[in-house]
Amino acid sequence: MRFDRSSSALRAATIKAIAMLAVGMFPLHSRAQARSTAVFGLEPGQTSAVELGFNYTYIRANAPPAACGCFSMNGGGGNLVVNMPHGLSLVADLEAVHASAINGTTQNITVFNYLAGPRYSYRTSSRFTPYIQVLLGGSEELSNYAFVQNSNAFAVSGGGGVSRALTPHLAWNIVEVDYIYSRLPNAVNDHQNDLRVSTGITLRFGPR
Repeated sequence: MRFDRSSSALRAATIKAIAMLAVGMFPLHSRAQARSTAVFGLEPGQTSAVELGFNYTYIRANAPPAACGCFSMNGGGGNLVVNMPHGLSLVADLEAVHASAINGTTQNITVFNYLAGPRYSYRTSSRFTPYIQVLLGGSEELSNYAFVQNSNAFAVSGGGGVSRALTPHLAWNIVEVDYIYSRLPNAVNDHQNDLRVSTGITLRFGPR
């Protein structure tokens, strides 16, 4: 689809913010490596072995063709995080979002994103844990717009967020911001550049 200047500026600002976050995490990673190996457990300062998250998701999307075509989608999803030493994790992320009467038309869209990949978290004795991640996978779109009904395509996301431990078994994923690129057909250029913001709760499970 075609983009107006505001859409291009939003995309550029999102990518720049993600890059700055990644660069800023490198010195933190060096300090983290200087500390002793992470202790797995549920006490303050320890790392849970597995985390299961449930999130509300907002996406600023531009899937339909026509100028920017920007619109909002709402939904939710979940993720499974398997933590490893040195701040590394493996993440599997599933979500579904929906929009109706897009830009005053009769078009409805539901999008399913299924992504997986690595995450790096800066873990300290603090209850706050910032992280960055890059996930790869696919995107499926269901729509009453005939050209994109039941379409599947490649998708990739990059971003980060910050979580806060509330209790030994519960954490709050305060905010996560991601840029999502997908290749769903749209009758114009067959790619999307979306901004995703999510928040939710995380269940934390025992030591290794």
